[in-house]
Amino acid sequence: MVNILVIGFALALDAFAVAMGLGCGNRLRLKEKSLIILSFGFFQSLLTFLGAELGNYINANLFNITNYLSGIIIIIIGILFLKEGHYNDEACVYKKFNLWTYIVLGISVSIDAFGVGFSILYGGSMAYILTSAIIVGVITSFLTWASFYIVNYVKNFSLVEKYAAYLGGSILCFLGLVLII
Repeated sequence: MVNILVIGFALALDAFAVAMGLGCGNRLRLKEKSLIILSFGFFQSLLTFLGAELGNYINANLFNITNYLSGIIIIIIGILFLKEGHYNDEACVYKKFNLWTYIVLGISVSIDAFGVGFSILYGGSMAYILTSAIIVGVITSFLTWASFYIVNYVKNFSLVEKYAAYLGGSILCFLGLVLII
């Protein structure tokens, strides 16, 4: 359970940073904030679940997924987070919101959840996978909400975004190493 909370937090930091960029770049109404929060949480849950189910299928029908493979996948995702933090130079993002914007944004901040679900949650029961995916989505929704709340008090958005990516990447790299060792 603690692992899912840590993984959920690490994955949600990307959504946190993106929401902060959206919040400082746009004067968002409550409806827009709510739809972003729902989109980020929903797609984080969905992609975590789908990744875990794909991992279950591959593990049961094609080849056994080992802790080494899982650890390597998590480390790669962590390195991508770190790289994103290093090259992230846009602080505020200006968007016109429509249905496709919510969908694309939700998927884009959640694509890494697919890999994490695939490499960490495979082999679990349907109830465990579903519960874990929902926990990841709830954590993402909460951190997205928190970013909208604090965005007005933060002076250096690019610094917060950069360190959110560094923290999330570091957590994932550490978890990947723990799986390998």
